[in-house]
Order: sequence, then structure tokens, then C-alpha cells
Amino acid sequence: MSSVEEVKLRIAATVGQTNEALVRLRAVGQSFDEALAVLRLTAAGSVHPVLLDAVVRLEQAREKVNEAHTLAVGAIADADAWRATA
Repeated sequence: MSSVEEVKLRIAATVGQTNEALVRLRAVGQSFDEALAVLRLTAAGSVHPVLLDAVVRLEQAREKVNEAHTLAVGAIADADAWRATA
């Protein structure tokens, strides 16, 4: 059985990994934002349904990245709260 201090160290390592992932996730979000801007400009003169679908799908992908970011931040907060009280 692990001691409380060992568990805290593993939790801290997990929080660190999650923070690193959040940095990469922010970069992915920025890439999606840039791609969306280009796609919107490209599709602006078109009413072709396939291009409009592409914009909608890319927007949905960006929303999922935002959701993942929010969930990961919440997980970090919960883990940090546990470490503070354990």
C-alpha cells in the first residue's frame, strides 16, 4: 500500500503531465482557429454545401478542443484540492 506522500507525488506528476498536455492542446486550438479563418475566407463567396459543412465540422472540432481543455483544467483543480487536504 502506498503512503499518502507517495500518492501525492504521483498526483503531482499527473498534474504536471496534464499541464504539458494543455500547452499542446492550446496549440491545437490555435491551429484550428487559423484553419477556420482561412476556410471561412475561402468559402465566403461560395454557398456550396460541402464547404459549409467543412466549416461547421471544423467549428465542432474546435469546440471539442475547448471542452477537453475545460475538463482537463477541472481535473487539475480537483487533484490539487485533494493534495491540499490529504
